[in-house]
Order: sequence, then structure tokens, then C-alpha cells
Amino acid sequence: MSCSGYPRLVLLRFGLENHTSFRDAAELSFVSTALADEPSWTMQARQAPHGVLPILGVWGANASGKSNLLGALKSLREHVRLAFGRGPDELIPWQPFAMRRGPKHPSTRMDIDVVVDDIRYHYGLRLRDSGFVEEWLYAWPKNRRQVLFHRDHREQDPWYFGPHLGGQRQQIARSTRSNSLFLSAAARYNHEQLTPLYTALTQGIRAELEIELDGHPVFRPGALVIEPWLKPAVLAFLAAADLGVVDLRSTEHLAYPGSLPGHEESFELRLRHGVGGDRTSWELEPQHESRGTQILLCRLEDFLTALRDGALLILDEIDTSLHSDLCVELLRLFSDPEINRHRAQLLFTTHDRGLLEALRRDQIVLVDKARDGASTLRCASDYAGLRARDDLRRAHELGRIGGIPAVGDLAGAVARGLRSVP
Repeated sequence: MSCSGYPRLVLLRFGLENHTSFRDAAELSFVSTALADEPSWTMQARQAPHGVLPILGVWGANASGKSNLLGALKSLREHVRLAFGRGPDELIPWQPFAMRRGPKHPSTRMDIDVVVDDIRYHYGLRLRDSGFVEEWLYAWPKNRRQVLFHRDHREQDPWYFGPHLGGQRQQIARSTRSNSLFLSAAARYNHEQLTPLYTALTQGIRAELEIELDGHPVFRPGALVIEPWLKPAVLAFLAAADLGVVDLRSTEHLAYPGSLPGHEESFELRLRHGVGGDRTSWELEPQHESRGTQILLCRLEDFLTALRDGALLILDEIDTSLHSDLCVELLRLFSDPEINRHRAQLLFTTHDRGLLEALRRDQIVLVDKARDGASTLRCASDYAGLRARDDLRRAHELGRIGGIPAVGDLAGAVARGLRSVP
């Protein structure tokens, strides 16, 4: 169990097909290879001989599909979380590949392999906007596969239940509409076997705090960055980040009380800058802090919460307004077994080549987009001839590995356009 009381999830792999820019089947794997790269620590798991990676980083050009990849994993979580609450005729949010949306085109497939309570599960689904075409769940409680259930609405009898699945299977199946999921319905019925997996998928996969274009970070009650007992650690991190911060305090945010759903209170952090003492330091209003400082506070909250709960954190553009050296330090929080004691995982995107040097080859995922708009992904460890001692940043710059833009003469294109303006 995690510190938040729900079953801890370890992600092994995630697959998708016919979703947004991913037309063909693609797979993201956290399973470590036998490489002897640094950082060497991997999370031990009975289901992975060489361990499970705590971090995966995704590189790619703008509009290559990086955000779509992360969005697909969050979409699977949301399908599981929200499916049972849909109205009888409510359509499912469906984002197939642009040229594959018609009724005769393939459905979208998503599937995931996770470890929950030391049991490996493989869960998957196929969907259209009109409903879920297929849904299945396998388990390996003793390293032998068990089919728990499989529904396929293309068959005359769509339901199959394995002998190892107990509970009110038929009753739950009758209450599962075409636009809902059996796993979601089972959790609503407090199914003893399936509820832990549902909870792990919906609570153990986390998206980063949203960063507003205007204003400054506001935190919910219970946020770790405002907890008094964590103040020394937060202050030490901000000081190590060379922000000139000598003290901090949290205060109630009164600008728009009740703006955070479900809470009447919200809090903000006020940082004191300088060298210490009232005469040599000053406190800034939160809105006057630099953009980088504001984003770092959000990221620190994301990381601390994931590390506490042993969750999977999904973070798009880790380098937004943050220096490369700061990003490296944030990554170290996940790759250090003394800090990451609850086996949290991080999946992030970036354009920063400097971060390539902070990861193993099997932690680097490259996303490219073909001329027809289809995205593909490949792990750096799959490239033949790429060695641990190679300069991965240089290899990326030279195009030896993928995930780079084919940049043309941007300035020339703008100049030609401006010359045509009367």
C-alpha cells in the first residue's frame, strides 16, 4: 500500500494504436534492459529480470507527438475513472488518427501492464465514440497467466469470465453499458478482486499541476510544499537551486476564496530573499516572483507528492522556464533509491538535449513524425552501435538517433513573407 492508503502501482509498459497522431501500434516500456549505464539503480520486480526504470524521458520535435503520447496514458486513466458515470447515450471522447475516423476504420486500442500488490496485470480496451468495442484483463498471480475477463461486442456472446474471477460477475456485466467499462462498474460494486486495480490506475497515475499563464501558484490544503514539517527540506532545495531564498512561509490566499473545487481554503507561498536577517532580506509578493521560481514551486509539489505516494507522475515539458541543471536535480530525486523509497516513477517530455546525459540509453524515448502525420517512437537503446560511452547529446545533434526537427530556413521564410506585405 502507498502512503495515501491505495495500492501502489508500478508501470511496466503502455501500448496504443490509432490515437491522435499515433496511427500504428506503439509501445512505451519501463522495463529495464541489461545495459550497465548510469544511473544504475532500477526498481527490483519479480516480473522484470533487470528491474523497472524509475524514469522515462521523451524527446522529439515540436508537433512530433510527444504530448499525444503522454495524453494517451492520461486518457486511459480517465476512461477507467469516468466510464461508469456516463449517461446512457453519452458519447465517449475519441481521438483517432485523423485519416481513420470513419465507421469502417479501426477502433482505438490502449493497453497497459502494471504491477499492483506484487501481481502483474495486463488490461486493455478498444473504443469508438459510440462505445467500447472490447475490454480484457489478465493476471499473473504466480507467474502463470489467468484470463479474468474478456468482453468483445463483435461476438454473438460478448462476455467471457475466467474461473479465477469471483464476485457478482453477471450482475456487474448487466449493469455495464456499451459506453462504460466492466472494470469501472466492478469498482462501483466494490468488487474485492478488481477494485485494487481500478484504484491503482485512477489514483496512481498523476498529471502535473497546471501552470496558469497569469497569476501565481495556489496550493490546496495538505500540499506538501506548505507543510510545516517539510519546510526545512523545501527551503534547503530552494537554497540549493540558487534562488537566493533564505526563508518561506505559507499564507491563506484570499484573492478568490473557494476557487479550488471542493476546498474553501487555498494557500500561497511567500519567499524571503537576501542573505538573512530583516535588514538584509526582503519578502516578495507571490505574483512578483520570477516565472521560473513559480514553476519550480509547482514542480516541487508534484515531485514530493509522487515520491511520498509511490505514484507515476506524467509531466509535459519538464524544462519549461527551468534551467537544465535544475531539471537534472529534479530527475535525481527519482533516480536516488534513498529518496525514492516508495518506487515512484516519472514520465516526462522535453526539448533539452542536456538532459540526455542524465539518463540511461533505455530511459530515452525518441518520437518522430512522418510526412503523412503519423508519429512513431523508438528507444535510444534500440539504435545499433550506440554505446554507453558515446556522447548522447552529440549523437542527437548529428541525427544519429531520432527525435530532432528538420529545421529549414526559418528566417528566410519570414523575410520572404514580409517582403510580400505592401
